Amino acid sequence: MKNRLTVCASHLITLPGAPDGPVRAAIADAREAVRAFDPELVVFFGTDHRRAFRSVVPTFAVVLSATAQGDVAGPVGSYDVPSDLGRELVAGLVAAEFDVATAYEAALDHAFGHTARDLLGSISAKPVLPVFVNCASPPHATFRRAASLGRRVGEFFADRRVLYVGSGGLAHDLPGFREPETGVVLSEQERQAWIKDVNERARREGTVRELVRSWDEAFLAGIAGTSWEWLDPIGVDLVERAGNGAAECLTWTAAWAAGGAGLEVLAHEFDTSGRAVAVSAR
Repeated sequence: MKNRLTVCASHLITLPGAPDGPVRAAIADAREAVRAFDPELVVFFGTDHRRAFRSVVPTFAVVLSATAQGDVAGPVGSYDVPSDLGRELVAGLVAAEFDVATAYEAALDHAFGHTARDLLGSISAKPVLPVFVNCASPPHATFRRAASLGRRVGEFFADRRVLYVGSGGLAHDLPGFREPETGVVLSEQERQAWIKDVNERARREGTVRELVRSWDEAFLAGIAGTSWEWLDPIGVDLVERAGNGAAECLTWTAAWAAGGAGLEVLAHEFDTSGRAVAVSAR
């Protein structure tokens, strides 16, 4: 019996206002795959939308204690984080020359919460070890570096029955995150007002990027196999080709490499942005 399963999904795809199409339906198939696999541990590669990590934004971090912020109608409460195992992972990564940070506690936003709830039923249903990947505050890691980290995590947990999750993407553009990171802490009300203002200004100034589905298709073709040849070209001119939100696919890349197998795309949709659900062979 295989001891690893990988599931990657865009987040916010089950909100009441989200499109009612193949991607929403596919999350139910992914949830059933998780239920049937019954992991002893979930290693969740996720990001942040400048909520959890403010004064310091690490490139990668292993989180030892985590709560959910409940933003964007997300879940609240505490994750069941195996902190001792997290400490061991940090030590193993540092020994393998990955300069990963230790986050002793973090209030994670919807980048983790929605997909955890969608796949597990609740954020505390299984032991979850969050691995933060910076995607929203440039500079961020390359796709190859994210894959290297993921592969090492997979090697570390080779003897355990692990579900690897990547959450975010696909191609989309977020005008608010074009502005340089400042570390300023905003209330959720202030944040939403700021996002509305930035988006309206981008529309007035005509700076909203019109994206096409070709980047999504290239990325999904890459994770369908096990070759690493696609990792360097996929990141070239990323913002121009796929929007700054496509950096969230670093989480998919890490999960793909951790699982060590190609992913089957259950569903992919593209209108003005891309979203998808993919799983490894079951």
